[in-house]
Amino acid sequence: MKQPFALTCLIIIGGYCGHAAAVSDELVKSCDACHGTNGVSKNTNIPSIAGIAEWNLSDQMLQYLDGRPAKTVNHVLGDTSKSGNMKTVVEGLSEDQINDLAKYYSSKPFVKAKQTFDGNKAAAGKEVHMASCDKCHSKGGSDPFDEASILAGQQKGYILRTMNEYKGGQRQGAKGMVDAIKALSADDISALVEFYASQQ
Repeated sequence: MKQPFALTCLIIIGGYCGHAAAVSDELVKSCDACHGTNGVSKNTNIPSIAGIAEWNLSDQMLQYLDGRPAKTVNHVLGDTSKSGNMKTVVEGLSEDQINDLAKYYSSKPFVKAKQTFDGNKAAAGKEVHMASCDKCHSKGGSDPFDEASILAGQQKGYILRTMNEYKGGQRQGAKGMVDAIKALSADDISALVEFYASQQ
């Protein structure tokens, strides 16, 4: 499966103007403002990007240039009066900057989110995962070098929203992944989210 999590590294529209090939402190701070320090998210609706494979991060960013939809949020740089979205961010970056960001965040350790979960649902979710997801999301969804990247310990609000978008057709992806998610029931998806959240 293709990685179902969309990056949401957000900055004030037009707020970053540098074009240096090496990743700048300003750009890192802009991404960290939403994704958390060193790319470790503290927001259930925003994914951690630390520790994701370099090629995967760059691919996810480049998908926005190919028309991937991006949500606009109103908490850019901690200022709820400002809004932005990933598509706008990526359109303002050079290819070198995209690659440098991917290299930078891939070098940071992935930190599993400390979040509440339902133990019974998590047990059911493990069964769903093994039947429908483990072929691509191996090791319980914890291997960063899978084609599908990391799900275990990722922010549960983000995973739930993303899976529902795939199921509802609001987001496109690899056919195998989309077909697998569309075959899941709402209860299956809920259980999967709890399973991934339980891995701390």
